[in-house]
Amino acid sequence: MFDLIIKNGTIYDGTLSEPVIADIGIIGDKISAIGKLPQKAKKIIDAKNLIVTPGFIDIHTHCDMAFKRTILKKYHDAVPEECKRNHNQLHQGITTVVTGNCGLGYSDTEFWLDIVDSIDFSANVFHLIPYGIVREDVFGDNQPKKLSSSQLELLKNRVSEEMENGAIGFSTGLEYAPGCFSSTEELIEIAKVVRKYNGIYSTHMRNETGIGKGNLNVLDSIKEAIEIGKQAEIPVEISHLKLGLPKGDITISQVLELIEKAREDGLDITVDQYPYNAGNTMLTHLLPDEFKTSNSIKKEYKTATEKKEISKKISSIFKTYLNPSQIIISDYPQKKEYEGLTLEKIAQRENMNVSDCYVDMVCEEISPWGIFFLTDEEDNKQIASKDYVITSSDSWTVQKNVARPHPRFYGSFPKKINELALKNNIISLQQAIRSMTSLSAEKFGIMNRGKIKESYFADINVINLENLTDKATYENSHQYPEGLEYLFINGIMIIDSKNKSI
Repeated sequence: MFDLIIKNGTIYDGTLSEPVIADIGIIGDKISAIGKLPQKAKKIIDAKNLIVTPGFIDIHTHCDMAFKRTILKKYHDAVPEECKRNHNQLHQGITTVVTGNCGLGYSDTEFWLDIVDSIDFSANVFHLIPYGIVREDVFGDNQPKKLSSSQLELLKNRVSEEMENGAIGFSTGLEYAPGCFSSTEELIEIAKVVRKYNGIYSTHMRNETGIGKGNLNVLDSIKEAIEIGKQAEIPVEISHLKLGLPKGDITISQVLELIEKAREDGLDITVDQYPYNAGNTMLTHLLPDEFKTSNSIKKEYKTATEKKEISKKISSIFKTYLNPSQIIISDYPQKKEYEGLTLEKIAQRENMNVSDCYVDMVCEEISPWGIFFLTDEEDNKQIASKDYVITSSDSWTVQKNVARPHPRFYGSFPKKINELALKNNIISLQQAIRSMTSLSAEKFGIMNRGKIKESYFADINVINLENLTDKATYENSHQYPEGLEYLFINGIMIIDSKNKSI
């Protein structure tokens, strides 16, 4: 007898295969049988006229950073249920998350995974070593750009230790401090260590725009990722691929051609993308590397004289390609009343020049985060059409009605299916589902997940395509999507839309 049968569902198995109508039998945490099954089970769910998919795998999240930065500091042992259960991601159909992205988060893999176990976090969790924080652990605010052999050995040993403790690879955030101080040669050596454990290299590149920071633009940044992959013989994942403003003379076709040439040459390189035209990151993102720490500005730049210099630099950005009205403040712990307002409106309320207002904000102990409208919809559609693009949310665990997060925190996965597959036919429904299931699992070495297949873990979504919609907007992001009828993780029902189980 089965513990559960999901009967009569239209199964999209996570590959490009045509869907089939069949029953799925589950025993314990595994899929035991698929086909026309005898209706003998402790529980039977009728999925007629519904689709059944593998649980979605979000390979680019910052759930660990949310706990490290806010949740545990605020609530200690009394973590709210919404955060424990990861509601904003579960309601999208996400059953597995990868943490430690962009070189940020918990550098102690065991410590983070122990937190996951202790709070009974709902999703399956796999962790990348956040290399920027490893560097911060070792060198503090005095970050060397050129490492001695002994300094490099310290970092290699630490990375090896974290791989031994269960990490699946390492990530860099090369636009952020302290990751920005790492050289290509250093990263190749670190990648070689990770490769010994069959790990992956995931990178938020040095620059995602067409105009160079220093001498590097987006094409140069992709070339660096490719070089690291080739030299270390390690799989490469480019995080949240985009062509941001200012684009200069660079086109999205050039970006994609560069990646595709590397794939033709035999490099295992893929990219991920969230289906929105705006990004979400720290306000310090706009500044040159020398000013930054991992979450603010270096103390020596917080003097009145230095603040004037920062104001001049940011003023030139506001005058050339990024209007302050295109930046919405999403998280501002020190002044919650400004969350949801544009930088322009905040400056008006403070009766300040907008550049000076920006400087005061980034000089807070923890920099506010902003939503930046920096990409072109047609460019993003071109990226989405490729079969090597993995769906991600670049989000983290949030409590409902706390801060004003990017709508991707609530809507990325249903939006991808609804807008790119069902409405606009940019990709097939099979390709959309593959991009968030088997492609993700295979790339990140997540075994026995990502497909509806016998002996695989029973991470399963049952979805009403007719009702599927993302509801989160930039003005009101705290809205769960609709259309997810049931969600199972390891055979356990987590969401039952009829009984409002969460």
